[in-house]
Amino acid sequence: MKSEELRVKHTDKQGLSDQIEGRNSVLELLESERDINKILIAKGERHGSINKIIAIAKQRKIVIAEVERAKLNAISETNNHQGVIAIVPPFNYVDVEDILEEAKTKKEDPFILILDGIEDPHNLGSIIRTAETAGVHGVIIPKRRACRSKRYSFKSICRSSRAC
Repeated sequence: MKSEELRVKHTDKQGLSDQIEGRNSVLELLESERDINKILIAKGERHGSINKIIAIAKQRKIVIAEVERAKLNAISETNNHQGVIAIVPPFNYVDVEDILEEAKTKKEDPFILILDGIEDPHNLGSIIRTAETAGVHGVIIPKRRACRSKRYSFKSICRSSRAC
């Protein structure tokens, strides 16, 4: 889904950016056509899938910055960046109505995942990635008592003030 297709009602402004780490994760991100602010690559990394990442990023006109591996180590949240970190805009939150409208636009029955009690951001990220591949139109998480996924984003996340 392209960002202009979704009317965004709310934006999470708590963080300046999120990051995706690791070669396969960054390749998937590039192939998803999601917005990417820039890609950080360790100096000297010009072998294997890094070449594919660079080629796709250049094709999409995404800023590529070569940085010292020590800098990647310092900003890495997983300590497994494999020489590449993509910086993406913070994810957007939408209203439930926007999720329903997206399903209607696609002429599909709404497929919404409602989550409660997810405390680990890595688990939330895994659930969101799985939901997206399963065709979920949106994920609803509570406004309070829920973790924020710092690494993963989903096209339609709604933070609900009602209990799930």
